[in-house]
Amino acid sequence: MTREERASDVLVIGAGPAGAAAAALLARAGIDVALLDRARFPRDKTCGDAISGAGLALLDELGAGDAVRAGPHAMVRHGAALFPDGAHVLRSYADHGMIVPRLQLDDTIRAAAQHAGAKLHEGVRVERLLREGDRVVGAESASASWRARLVIAADGYGSVALPVLGVQTPRGRHLGVSSTLYARDTRHPLGDDVAEHFFEHDLPYGYAWLFPAVDGVANLGVYLTAEGYALTGRSLSELLQRFIARHPERFSAMTAVGKVRTWSLPLAPAPMAVSAPGLLLVGDAGHFVDPFTGEGIWQALFTARAAAQVALEALRQPHGLDAELRARFARECEAAIGRPSRTKSRIQRAMRWLVAGYAYRLPPVRAGFRWAYVSRSFGMTKA
Repeated sequence: MTREERASDVLVIGAGPAGAAAAALLARAGIDVALLDRARFPRDKTCGDAISGAGLALLDELGAGDAVRAGPHAMVRHGAALFPDGAHVLRSYADHGMIVPRLQLDDTIRAAAQHAGAKLHEGVRVERLLREGDRVVGAESASASWRARLVIAADGYGSVALPVLGVQTPRGRHLGVSSTLYARDTRHPLGDDVAEHFFEHDLPYGYAWLFPAVDGVANLGVYLTAEGYALTGRSLSELLQRFIARHPERFSAMTAVGKVRTWSLPLAPAPMAVSAPGLLLVGDAGHFVDPFTGEGIWQALFTARAAAQVALEALRQPHGLDAELRARFARECEAAIGRPSRTKSRIQRAMRWLVAGYAYRLPPVRAGFRWAYVSRSFGMTKA
């Protein structure tokens, strides 16, 4: 079979938030962008659906914020950390977050990319990247090949870019796992605009959540690092059901909407390079997921913006995406995501022992946690 050949200035693989945002920014700058995705839009994505205030600010910068707010959503004005004895610490967000189903969020950003001029190709499963020497020059599917001056991998967990970098899919402390469920008739005793995060004894290096309902349907779930998950000896679905059973005050009247769904999250800081000659990785493909909370939307949008800025400079110069530009991209991602993620990993490990040893009951510990949690700079469970 003859393989169709196509070309563009930039090839973006994956049209989720990271890929579509990068494509939108580049196309708006007049760059010829091809955007590939194996699905057809609108399509759903398993997720907690939370967008932080910082993520909303990036959506506004992208020009998609108003469209997101016009669709189905719930406001998140407060966050609560809850402990096994029922005690909780409440914080208010100066920059409100939102709960937005991924069906709507991803389609809105996809529409922004196409409106800017990016050419979307749906139903395309990329099989491998094309290389000339050590430089990535395109990608190939079963029926077509795409050539480009620069490739952005935004295809999430198990990215097609990993073989180029010589690494395998993440595991252990570099991997997060999660199980989520949508449900009606959940109760929210702390308020309908509060994102609740439960630190429980059987969720080491993780937590459970109940988020504000969107059109009467709430998102709830559990999240752990793979390292913590291995300690539990239980399935993700069982951990979720145990969480539900422990909180009849919230879930006794609930009705599930759909099935329990699970997914994997490659966690920051990335245990690998986030670029190669001719190639940049963004979003989950680059392991840009908060290890403490599993948040990835802000990280996807931030890395998309950083990659688009670097790509624009690379396209303007004859030597393209050189070592200096790649290093700048890595530094920006390290400063905004990698370094804070190391701190959050340490907090995550400390939280396990504070909960397991009931140290959270001690007044000095509780006072310290309350001080840190309400600090604007802490933001560890920001929805």
